[in-house]
Amino acid sequence: MADNLDSFVVKLEERAAKLGKLIENAPRPFTIEFAGTPKSGKSTSVEAVRHFFTRQGFKVHVLVERASVCPIPMKGHLFFNTWCASTMLAELLANIETAADMIIIDRGLFDALVWLTLQRRRGELTDCEAQRIEAFLLLPRWRNLIDLPVVMSVSAQEAIIRENNVRVTTKPASIMNLEVLDAITASVRLAIAQYQSQFRGLIEYETSGHKVRESNAHLISSILDKLEFFADPEIIVVPREILSTLPLTDGGQFSPDASDALAACITRHGRFVQRSQAELDDNLIQIVACGILTRDSRLFVFERRERDPKYKLYGKSTIWQGCHVRRAGDQLTRALINDALLERITQSLFLSRAFPLKELGYCWQKDDPNDSRHFGIMFRVEIDNENTAVDLRKKEFRSGRGHGLCGGFVELSELRSSQSDVNVESWSVTTLRSAQHLISGNSNERY
Repeated sequence: MADNLDSFVVKLEERAAKLGKLIENAPRPFTIEFAGTPKSGKSTSVEAVRHFFTRQGFKVHVLVERASVCPIPMKGHLFFNTWCASTMLAELLANIETAADMIIIDRGLFDALVWLTLQRRRGELTDCEAQRIEAFLLLPRWRNLIDLPVVMSVSAQEAIIRENNVRVTTKPASIMNLEVLDAITASVRLAIAQYQSQFRGLIEYETSGHKVRESNAHLISSILDKLEFFADPEIIVVPREILSTLPLTDGGQFSPDASDALAACITRHGRFVQRSQAELDDNLIQIVACGILTRDSRLFVFERRERDPKYKLYGKSTIWQGCHVRRAGDQLTRALINDALLERITQSLFLSRAFPLKELGYCWQKDDPNDSRHFGIMFRVEIDNENTAVDLRKKEFRSGRGHGLCGGFVELSELRSSQSDVNVESWSVTTLRSAQHLISGNSNERY
């Protein structure tokens, strides 16, 4: 049995090693929350998961549970739950844009929903209080930062046994008794049924009777399944020979007819493949949705830091930010590309609203070995709010581990006259040279 488990662990390590190379391109860390019943093994599993991924080269940051340091003595009370949820949320927001590859939360938003469910059932909250707290905990801006809740449970009887194995007292605890543990277990089940659909994915893990090492190995296997979708998503690709039939002048084409021809090309000949597969096939060209942020007559110029590996490869400055177009259903449509771009921009800015969007054309350096595997669809994204424009100047954009970008708005005329001095990368040069309607036109037009 031990040999079989060791063999299984080796396979887990091989899977993790492959994903470790891919997660560098993720826009933010993969975030796991551990929640569930007391003594179900949350803290033990948090450490096992942290240790495993750290050994595989991942940068892992653990947000430790807050209950043990909460200054409020009334465990299970609304104030206690609110303090724990709020302080954990503050830590998550402070760490979501670090260079970490993975963030592990020991009791976060989902755990708060479990306790909210319990307090509701006990009649400790008014309906109005419960609804408002629930809406706050489920606010998409931070709920969507949690990629995988792991909800662990254990029978009340086994929880008591585990507690007594390390406890040197006969006095009962406020939480660790059969009545309260049964109530928490029921609330966990209700919370899963009610809130599971609100999260990107969820793992239910019952640990009663499990051996710790074997249990954690199977848990890590389930986490790797979810991590693969995050780090190695299916993206749109089009065969090189098909894209080669599209009109191309000096690395780009900017006209409504060209955009329509490209949309038809993607609809007819595009397909979804995993990004790792696309990277290995020179004949599969990856579609990238590129947003050029504008404000009145100004463009936002992103500047790479010298330590960024892309600095020497592509240039110091760029006028766009983009993303691969991930699978979202089976239809290859223009709307799918638009939605992918807007999701990336709102995710980067942590905003919940969309911006006016206009397709300009496309860029492709098909003979350049550094650029030829990517085909950029260029959009103008009008930042129509001055406060957002100010926030952009303070923002650092994380486009992969170590790839920090910052910048500011520059007048289009000034940028065109000085682009050689600021070392602008090729797609930006093509767009600046060819796009006649980069600023002018109806900024409210949407596709």
